[in-house]
Amino acid sequence: MTGQPYEQEWDAVPPGSVPPPPPPAYGRPPAYGQPAPYGAVPPYGAVPPYGAAPYGPPAPYGPGWAAVPLAPPAWPDGPGRPGSATTAAVLGFVTGGLTALVSLALLVAVLTGSEDDPITTTLLLGLPCAAGLITGAARLLGRHAPTVLFASALASVVVLFLALVVGAAGQDADDVAGFSVFLVLALPLPVVTAVFARLPRTLGWAGSRP
Repeated sequence: MTGQPYEQEWDAVPPGSVPPPPPPAYGRPPAYGQPAPYGAVPPYGAVPPYGAAPYGPPAPYGPGWAAVPLAPPAWPDGPGRPGSATTAAVLGFVTGGLTALVSLALLVAVLTGSEDDPITTTLLLGLPCAAGLITGAARLLGRHAPTVLFASALASVVVLFLALVVGAAGQDADDVAGFSVFLVLALPLPVVTAVFARLPRTLGWAGSRP
């Protein structure tokens, strides 16, 4: 005591008389940088060490490849229409249109009585051929098989030669010669149309319709 009533003499508490704090219930935590003892569970929310795999099943291989459906295989020469198919369709429209005009003119001539020879009558069979050519060309543009176009072009060729045979059997030489010139001029269009309709590229493109 120093004689002051409000002062406390610190030597009144002998050293070692205060007990130390009790240890934790589950042992002391490991020091920083030291591994935790075997069986210890890290606290909730703790970040796993670098390189450790997260809890749960592994992620699937690739970014969602299983959920993306596979596209159907495209036509080997590309998604566009080949030039041979476009040419065949255009030739079908041109050949069918010209055949229809000539056949209609001959039909008018036969109905009016100005022309009634066997050649003119036989050439009237070109009307259904013209309808088939136009229909087949439209179907080919819609990626249908060029069967109608090819058959109609072939039928046009048959009608031309049939008219020549009929004319040679019952007409004079001048009429047959005049029709032969018409045959030479009219024959290339249906022949070329039939050829382009049967090209492998045209058939392959029309046959690979999805």
